[in-house]
Amino acid sequence: MNKKLFYANLDKFSKILLDNATNLQAFLFNSTIYVEGIRKSVSQVENYCKKGSRILDLGCGTGFLSTELSSLGFYVEGIDVEADNPEMIKEFKKRRGLQTEIWKALENSNTRFKFYDGIKIPYSDQSFDAVVAHAVIEHISVDNIDKTFQEIQRVLKPGGYFFIFRTPRKQALMEYVARILGIGSPHVLMEEQGIISMLNTNNFEVVSFQKTDMVLGFLPGKLQDVWNFLSHALLIIDKSLLKTPLSYLAHHMQILCRKREETTKSLL
Repeated sequence: MNKKLFYANLDKFSKILLDNATNLQAFLFNSTIYVEGIRKSVSQVENYCKKGSRILDLGCGTGFLSTELSSLGFYVEGIDVEADNPEMIKEFKKRRGLQTEIWKALENSNTRFKFYDGIKIPYSDQSFDAVVAHAVIEHISVDNIDKTFQEIQRVLKPGGYFFIFRTPRKQALMEYVARILGIGSPHVLMEEQGIISMLNTNNFEVVSFQKTDMVLGFLPGKLQDVWNFLSHALLIIDKSLLKTPLSYLAHHMQILCRKREETTKSLL
């Protein structure tokens, strides 16, 4: 995605947050490395989906990813779990109703939001050309992951894409360090073959798999400003490290898969 458009959208989003007495930092958008990862995710969707495609942003949170996608000419529906879910963003836990207010400010003819129960996706069969899950899968309980994949398969059109971005890996060094330091870690760390097997079982064909994010995106306090200043060099280092055996310790995985066409399914 074009950097100028992406960061212009981020500036507008920042103003909406300020109008609602909050800020980018409260939602982790104060990290250049993290935000650049979002831009790369949006670019991946842009590369595979035609303008005018209908896209579901699963676990949309603030709705920022949804609004970036809609600015490219996609029709986006963002959904997230209702209040009282244990995985709710901390800022939304502190201020009930804030998520709805941010959504209202972001909604337009191409972008809409709604809550759902976390399992049943509230749309009819074959409603979407693509489904995007950015930093979401790790927040779904083990018992519900397979059900979620079934629901995604149901609402996707045959041949539709399912994008999984920034799902923490079980082998991730950063997750191991986080657990040792007791600074928080997702409830579910996925084995690569386990998630791929689950996708295959639910009639998805894996198109590509990548490991991502070798370099930390966040540091405490003022150190984050220094990290942001160094981000250009750090992103080059990150890209280089991912080409080495050290990629075994990469933080996240990125999977692009596709719902099998009905004709293909019948031949298997």
